[in-house]
Amino acid sequence: MTLVVSIPGLDELELDHLVLDVNGTLTNRGALLPGVETGINDLRQILSVHLVSADTFGMLDSTARQLRVTAVTAASGDDKLIYLDELGRNRCAVIGNGANDVQVLAACALGFALIGPEGANAAALAAADVVCTSVLDAFGLLLEPRALAATLRP
Repeated sequence: MTLVVSIPGLDELELDHLVLDVNGTLTNRGALLPGVETGINDLRQILSVHLVSADTFGMLDSTARQLRVTAVTAASGDDKLIYLDELGRNRCAVIGNGANDVQVLAACALGFALIGPEGANAAALAAADVVCTSVLDAFGLLLEPRALAATLRP
């Protein structure tokens, strides 16, 4: 599965993986946000979906089972970067909101920072290619690459 995003004036993006932070991105204090399960189901048709989280609220495994995706505990930004490197930085989109997401947001092919129910780290916003106020908005951009291209066009 590969998602191809053609951006006028830039190189074409070819994405195979979506790496998602959990706390503050897919959940609010451990509870899955409304619409996330449907969005992940749609995205699993075009990308391999991975949860990578410090698991602050201890819900990573149950969230991964509910969403039927791969999960990896990664306490630090360095841990997340190691996992991103295993997948291939240039083939990954990342969605996150925390300080431990800064490295992967900067290193991946396409980074989305979220200002969600648990806020956002300022450095994460600066490291991302796109900033959204909802994970569902980020999902929508991935599911409609022309809208994403409009956001990224120079």
